[in-house]
Amino acid sequence: MDSIVFYQKFMKRILIFFIFFVFFALHDFPRCYSMGMNEEIASVMSKYHSIGLSVAVVKNNRICYTSSFGYNPDYSDTTKRNPIPENGVYVIQSISKTFVSTAIMQLVERKLVKLDDDVNKYLAFIVRNPKYPDIPITIKMLLAHYSSLNDSKYGWHLRQINPATNDKYQECYNGYPPGAEFAYCNLAYSLLGAIVENVTGKRFYDYIDENITMPLGLRASYDLTKIDSTLIVKAYIYDQKKQKYVVDNSIYDYQFFRDAKKNYKLGYSAACFSPTGGMKISVVDLAKYMMMHMNYGTYNGVKILSKESELEMWKQIGTHKWRYGLAFSRYGGMVEDYEPIGMTGGSHGIHSGMFFNPEEKYGFVIICNGCTSKSSVGFDMSREIVRILYKHLIK
Repeated sequence: MDSIVFYQKFMKRILIFFIFFVFFALHDFPRCYSMGMNEEIASVMSKYHSIGLSVAVVKNNRICYTSSFGYNPDYSDTTKRNPIPENGVYVIQSISKTFVSTAIMQLVERKLVKLDDDVNKYLAFIVRNPKYPDIPITIKMLLAHYSSLNDSKYGWHLRQINPATNDKYQECYNGYPPGAEFAYCNLAYSLLGAIVENVTGKRFYDYIDENITMPLGLRASYDLTKIDSTLIVKAYIYDQKKQKYVVDNSIYDYQFFRDAKKNYKLGYSAACFSPTGGMKISVVDLAKYMMMHMNYGTYNGVKILSKESELEMWKQIGTHKWRYGLAFSRYGGMVEDYEPIGMTGGSHGIHSGMFFNPEEKYGFVIICNGCTSKSSVGFDMSREIVRILYKHLIK
């Protein structure tokens, strides 16, 4: 009799375990996805001749899936096809701008700056459109790309826009007044990096580490010397005319960053670390950072921003088709009945995308280390990958 009771209890436990297993497999486990998903992703990669790709998917406020496809090229031996590390680090290009806007909003919350302040209040040189000298350029204009600045002289420094160091500084400005038109501008974010330094008295990359990446527990930095070189995912630029890939290792020059740190000048040298595109991070850590924004400034109990600041960054400014706010945009045509919030990036062979829905708590991070997409940010391929991930993992 005892053996029968034992057997019944044992089978009951097995049944309960099986029910729980099925439940979690259908809802949370990262391996639970339609078998055709990888084949669909591979097909899109083939379409764009993508070298490598890493993705992370968030569902129900948890990372439910991560994977890498393709390979990490070896510059010294082109026959090698190294797998992309699970924690492979990419330079994410313009998604980096969201870290800058996050830093600025922190300073706004601390009442150290105001979005409508004249930028000259926080810079060591004058920034005014010479055609409209009476119209101030504000911090908000820099963030939203309404500053009337352009990238015709953009580089790894701020000499080009300083009237004291460049007698052709006027070429950095467009012919319309500040605030009148949208014009995407990387130089504007280099100036924002300088503002962060002059307000806080800290080097730009140190401020970001101490106030954003480290509190969130992310292994990420604008400073390449803080990144393990064995984790770096290399990049190739596709030459459309020659129809072949060209190596680009300029963004992984460790000696450049060592020298820049030695000769650093607060309020000027932030541009060397590219506030506009220089964040180095893995897809998993970028997904965690995304969840912080998706949850209105808080992740894992750590508050980086207030909900009010998040909503301010997401709010569209003007009527430009990019639907741009303060380093965040809305992206239509990606998923059903919703336009995700996020940002994309593309340069030096890297193409990146970060898209999320704060209401339903899902999101996608996609980074490619080389593809033939004609879009400057690889958006065509990103959109197709998002649709596949949404169909198999979210819908």
